[in-house]
Amino acid sequence: MDKADAMIRAFAAAGFSKLHLDCSMGCRDEPTALKDDETASRAARLAAAAESALPDGDAPKPVYVVGTEVPIPGGAMHALDELELTTPDDARRTVHIHETAFAQAGESDAFTRVIAAVVQPGVEFGSHNVVDYDSNKARGLSTTLKDIPGLVYEAHSTDYQTRVNLTDLVQDGFAILKVGPGLTFVLREALYGLDAIAEELFPGRRDETLRTTMERIMLATPENWAKYYHGNDAELALQRHFSYSDRIRYYWPQAEADAAVERLLEVLGDSELPETLIGQYLGARYDAVRTGRLAPTARGLALAAVESVMHDYISACEG
Repeated sequence: MDKADAMIRAFAAAGFSKLHLDCSMGCRDEPTALKDDETASRAARLAAAAESALPDGDAPKPVYVVGTEVPIPGGAMHALDELELTTPDDARRTVHIHETAFAQAGESDAFTRVIAAVVQPGVEFGSHNVVDYDSNKARGLSTTLKDIPGLVYEAHSTDYQTRVNLTDLVQDGFAILKVGPGLTFVLREALYGLDAIAEELFPGRRDETLRTTMERIMLATPENWAKYYHGNDAELALQRHFSYSDRIRYYWPQAEADAAVERLLEVLGDSELPETLIGQYLGARYDAVRTGRLAPTARGLALAAVESVMHDYISACEG
């Protein structure tokens, strides 16, 4: 907890304005999951640490998110059919127990800036499938918001939900949508498409393809994917590159991977790529290129892939 205190003080001092306080997982030599009272007490402790480190000046004080219904980072490690939603009683209890803990810690003012509680509305993704949001199943949870005025829900693992699903989530009160792998997945998709285009246009120009480089790196350092992926060698290879869990995202910052991406973009340069190859290897971007809404350049195509997902979230939050 001392390390958690130091970390949140650093975030607060740096001016981060939205802080999620989730202390549900035990520290060293503690149970994996802690009891609700202890979880809330530790969250209040972190709030106090953050409040003590706020920068001077007229900057707005941070807002907080509480709640513990946070899925495994990177998605579930097995196929999913449906999920157990947070119950209305548990949602109310989460808010109440945190309010009490904040008051006991002398941080009632900080609690007035709690804007959301994390809940499980029935969305998640595994390695190969996505559980879609069902508004009807979440109705009871949505209507519970009337009992906790001033708050909304935060939903994690909304990656890969359709624009319609995201819009339904927001309209049902799950107004804060958390996304991560969904963005890096489409970036990888675009980079691999460009990788294939580069081989069509400039065969042999590079020592190895981007995909070959990434496979070699991941095999040499399997710590970020080995416990998430299961199956025979062919199944593992498929998951390393194409899993919704997108564990490959942890390798892009490595120097060798970064250099391979830059080399790919250097080979393709700023020249316009053939529409036919964009249709073949980057089909999702073809229509925008064909109608003149997107320039057919390598960097532009990669950025457009990420922007396409962001637009789904922007549309959901605006609608």
